[in-house]
Amino acid sequence: MNKLRIKITPLNLVVAVCFTYAIYCLLGFDTNKSWVSNTVKVLYTLALALILFLTDILFRRFIESAKWIWLIQGSFIILILVMMILFQRI
Repeated sequence: MNKLRIKITPLNLVVAVCFTYAIYCLLGFDTNKSWVSNTVKVLYTLALALILFLTDILFRRFIESAKWIWLIQGSFIILILVMMILFQRI
């Protein structure tokens, strides 16, 4: 029988955090009084989770070694975080 191979990768962890934050916003626990509504936050977070999920699938398809997956995906996450911080400052 073919067993399902589950790999924990950095992008999987980030997608889980995105889903957790979306649920957190949907339940109304995010009381930040900014001009962005909770609906927009949830949609943005779910879109980000979808993009990161598809990126994770691409990385796993083309990179076989678990060590290289962690290295490349970790670098990818750091790059995305730096870009998000830079765009917030502008």
